[in-house]
Amino acid sequence: MEWTTNTCSTIGNFKIPKAFRATKSFIPGLDEKTSTSLKFTVLNPMGRIWTMVAGGGASVIYADAVGDLGYASELGNYAEYSGAPNEEEVLQYARVVIDVRIN
Repeated sequence: MEWTTNTCSTIGNFKIPKAFRATKSFIPGLDEKTSTSLKFTVLNPMGRIWTMVAGGGASVIYADAVGDLGYASELGNYAEYSGAPNEEEVLQYARVVIDVRIN
């Protein structure tokens, strides 16, 4: 179940306070400031399958597998991170992916 209030966005029991929300344009800026690679592309905002895969090669294989299984039209995004991002970078990245999906 998904819903949004004035104070937070929620998927199940996971809440994202709006104070932490960012837009997908945040990722390119974060990518430029670090030696890691952070990529994010929205393919279908209404898609039911959203990913956040570590490693460029793994993310491509995963997206191909989703398509091969007949669910390419359900793939909401292409997202990958690699190059050993630190915990804070992964957290900020995950917040954007989730925020774009639920809003």
